[in-house]
Amino acid sequence: MEHPRKQKKYPIPSYPVLSERVPLRSTAICQIVLLIFTVILLFSSFTPTPHQPDAFAQITIPAGYTCNWYPIATGDTLDGLATYYHINVFTLARVNHIPNINLIFNGQRLCIPHTIRSGDRGPSGILNNGAVRWYAYDALERSNRSQVASLLRRAALRHGLPIDLMLAIAWQESGWRQYIIARDGGIGAMQIMPYTAQGLNRMIRASYDPYKLSDNIEMGAIYLQALKRSFGGNLTQIISAYNEGGWNVRHRGIFNWSYVRSVRALMDRY
Repeated sequence: MEHPRKQKKYPIPSYPVLSERVPLRSTAICQIVLLIFTVILLFSSFTPTPHQPDAFAQITIPAGYTCNWYPIATGDTLDGLATYYHINVFTLARVNHIPNINLIFNGQRLCIPHTIRSGDRGPSGILNNGAVRWYAYDALERSNRSQVASLLRRAALRHGLPIDLMLAIAWQESGWRQYIIARDGGIGAMQIMPYTAQGLNRMIRASYDPYKLSDNIEMGAIYLQALKRSFGGNLTQIISAYNEGGWNVRHRGIFNWSYVRSVRALMDRY
């Protein structure tokens, strides 16, 4: 059986009592100085993170311009880049939502606006091998909702699709906006995925660019027409398959009922 060890007792040392107290004012000053140094050390341990445009970033590009993207390197300044690209520094800051022209970050991507020439649709979203680029903001076309709605109606008539179906799906997907890329990579008004665009181009032996408004809507109509044939015109399955994919609807059934109901409600409106 084990017994607990006896604790050794040590005499408590005695210290001389100070006869004079430290003035309260001196103590308060020391505490303030210590607090200031603590705050400086705390904030110096953090490195500011540059703001990068995400899947829904809306760069404010002036009408008639498109973007060339430039990754900021060590030693770059906004004023130096503006001089090099022959653009006003304040315009460059406004386009990229930079509040302080003296504060940019290494690795941050800048939109360098350049004029769109007559007949120029801007950079392509398709590579030479037919692959469709992901998150190619520089290739996106701008548009307004009336332009989108007009092209949707014409594409529906051309491909024998219900006009209200085209209008409803496009609104559900993008709110009739072309200048948008979703977080999952969906592009433009019809939210065409890059791999879907590649598959459609191979199927019809074309080279439609989903980053361009007319091509995007044309690809959406072609896809809906293919789904219409595949599901024998069953509208509920067509709507579901546009969102979750034809294979999933055929093999797993419909599990995106909220999407289907939303599109059907929009069709009643249009």
